Amino acid sequence: MKLSEYHKKRDFKKTAEPKGKIKKSGDAQHFVVQKHEASHLHFDWRLEIDGVLVSWAVPKGPSADPSVKRLAMHVEDHPMDYIDFEGTIPKGQYGGGTVMVWDTGTYMAEGAESVAESKKMLTKMHQEGNIKVVMQGEKLKGSYHLVRMSGKKEEWLLMKGKDEFATKRNFNQNSVLTGRTLPQIAKDKDSDTWESGKKAATTKSGDKNDILENVTKKKASAPSFTADDVAGAKRRKTFPKDWKPQLATLTDAVFDNEDWLFENKYDGYRALIQINKGKVELTSRNGLSFNKKYAPLVDAFGSIKDDMILDGEIVAEDAKGKSHFQWLQDYEENPDRGKLKCYVFDILYFNGYDLTPLPLLQRKRILEALLPKQESIVYSAHTIGKGKKALEKVAKQGGEGLIAKKADSVYHVNKRSKDWLKIKVTNEQEMVIGGYTEPKGTRSGFGALLLGYYEGDTFIYSGKVGTGFNETSLKELHDALKKLEVKTCPFAEKPKEPGVHWVKPQLVAQIKYSEWTAAGSLRHPVFVALRTDKKAKNVVREKPVSKKKVVAKDTETANSFDTEKVPITNPDKVFWPKEGHTKGDVIAYYNAMAEYVLKYVKDRPQSLRRNPDGIKNEGFFQKDMGGKAPKWATTRKLKSLADGESIEYLICNNKETLMYMANLGCIEINPWSSRIGSINNPDYIIFDLDPNEASIKDLVTTAKKVKEILDKLNIKGYLKTSGGKGLHIFIPVKPKYTYDQTRDFSHLISHTVHSALPDITSLERMPKNRVGKIYLDFLQNGKGKTMACAYSLRPRDRATVSTPLDWSELNGKFDIKKYNIKTVPKRVEEKGDLWEGFFEDAVDLKAVLGQLEKA
Repeated sequence: MKLSEYHKKRDFKKTAEPKGKIKKSGDAQHFVVQKHEASHLHFDWRLEIDGVLVSWAVPKGPSADPSVKRLAMHVEDHPMDYIDFEGTIPKGQYGGGTVMVWDTGTYMAEGAESVAESKKMLTKMHQEGNIKVVMQGEKLKGSYHLVRMSGKKEEWLLMKGKDEFATKRNFNQNSVLTGRTLPQIAKDKDSDTWESGKKAATTKSGDKNDILENVTKKKASAPSFTADDVAGAKRRKTFPKDWKPQLATLTDAVFDNEDWLFENKYDGYRALIQINKGKVELTSRNGLSFNKKYAPLVDAFGSIKDDMILDGEIVAEDAKGKSHFQWLQDYEENPDRGKLKCYVFDILYFNGYDLTPLPLLQRKRILEALLPKQESIVYSAHTIGKGKKALEKVAKQGGEGLIAKKADSVYHVNKRSKDWLKIKVTNEQEMVIGGYTEPKGTRSGFGALLLGYYEGDTFIYSGKVGTGFNETSLKELHDALKKLEVKTCPFAEKPKEPGVHWVKPQLVAQIKYSEWTAAGSLRHPVFVALRTDKKAKNVVREKPVSKKKVVAKDTETANSFDTEKVPITNPDKVFWPKEGHTKGDVIAYYNAMAEYVLKYVKDRPQSLRRNPDGIKNEGFFQKDMGGKAPKWATTRKLKSLADGESIEYLICNNKETLMYMANLGCIEINPWSSRIGSINNPDYIIFDLDPNEASIKDLVTTAKKVKEILDKLNIKGYLKTSGGKGLHIFIPVKPKYTYDQTRDFSHLISHTVHSALPDITSLERMPKNRVGKIYLDFLQNGKGKTMACAYSLRPRDRATVSTPLDWSELNGKFDIKKYNIKTVPKRVEEKGDLWEGFFEDAVDLKAVLGQLEKA
């Protein structure tokens, strides 16, 4: 292949693009997909074939959905040196604009068993116009097909093959090399192009400069983070010295779920690493200092010059990487036995900013970028979605288990949360020693330990353990127990054991066991070690929560929230007399659908529409929750536009608040279009299509016309039923424009729709002047105005739900009434959230208006 066409189009004295030449292929075939904002935004798909990058321009970019076909225009070959080109091409030059390395990696021909075979197959596939490959990128994975259209020379189709990587999810739109967005690349004043190792992605954003400017220089392959990753961090005036770690809840089974990530469960001591003004403090989960015991780690973390709080686990490993808890305990006496390490899996604080409100994946991205590369300080990696496979791997390696974590969860300081779950290969937990028996035969020290746990102030017997000891541990433990001997039994019910020495219940032992017996005793217990990081009074029986209660989507899980915090009243009260649906059905629906609803209401003021008597009357709106909301609930005071008085709004950021609202009779959930922190800047625009006695056919025609106009502007419109008779179309926008600006944009699009469909649409506000026409209600875009959120129930006949739709569902069989309290949970279980990735598609209104001006 030749590069003459590529060279002919470029003046290399003016553009920083590589001149390049044909290169001999190496041991792998590489690819790059570059996002390119030139005269129009598009993606460049480039495959290494015969020493060059064979290239296609893909206007709408690749999709992971096998049902989506993308046009791909075959363009000139590019040199292999182009594979990491990221930066700006000067105006006036061919392709002038901004280029991002959107994804890169290796690939092979589908069906090839070696790279050599793949290279031969790709040459032939390209000639025949039918390319089938398996991608191994950071974003693009699995099978993709490029097929030349019949009778066309340069027009091809790009499609995702059907495999385990097929999904309807949208891709992250940042650079895989630097983490930057296209605007950030375009604004980089330091150089025209990004070069390997030159800089990390540290574009500044407002008052978060001091977070970003402290990131050290990194290589191209090193992780980095951007201003977007720290946008939700909170400024703190003082260093938080009293924080304790978030704890996980034991679960009964492993599971696969793309919304969860899975980390190794380490067999060691949990520790917070606090670094403040150069001083390092390692503390246990109870606030005890580990500095003296694990001094080498204090020295290792001392290399970090920034203020931060990290969360991790201290372990002692053998040469094969297997941890030994006993070695860790005895480290001061035997510092040469094993390697002392700290696996770090979270960052809570950095240089004056509280990072706990950020989603977990963002925190881990920041952590990986900041953590120093040392043998004793290890970043805890994770896998997403595939818990079963991860647990199999851990079991083969002799590991303890996994910690499953919700990928979008915030960090709950000093709380046990179901956002983190413990999944163990073998059962293991702490027990308190309440006594010991006399030894028999040749055994020294004692025979068995009598174990127990607490329920409140009651100390409950859980059996005895007589294995897992050696001569040294028998002697040391016996010496410690003799000092704690008492005359009376500490257990609530005295165990029927002969020759028992009772002790004060102060020592905590780590115990392995197979299961709990029906009588409440440990079966096949084995002593592991004493623990000094946990108080005896805090030892309770860990009861596995069913993973179905955490990730299930049916309405059978009405009790999986904290009913002590949110007591339920009158669950049998009938809210829909005709259908017989009750208040309890509303609560069960929102409990089952919480993970979907919360995404669209988080951090938004709520206007509570309460229907305490069901749908038999209109109910009433309640905005001011001052002095009415429970103490644990989040509220925010905002000034009323009408009279300037402060109104204390409820903010629904968790399931308990959602359940509280449901128990108040809030059938419908009505959030603002903007969030706390950017309250004057909405992050979506609403098109409310109100039929006002018009036909379903006209409603569908109008919705499709809105989509047609948005498509021309490269804007993705998200469709849902109103839950009544109409349809809603939402556009996610970047929260930097005012309500007036978003309303003006909605008016502009609505006016365009009305001009195209004057006979069936109307912009008239008065219902009597638009009977039989679709009202294009752009006035819903105003500060303080609310709209039923995605998956909200409506106080209407049939208990309908405002349900996200796929545009293909607007067909001859479309029935707006079939989406209700009973059908939607099952629908979501089958189809997932059709609005997944909504906020990642946020558009910049200024750029869109610029397109309109050029049109």
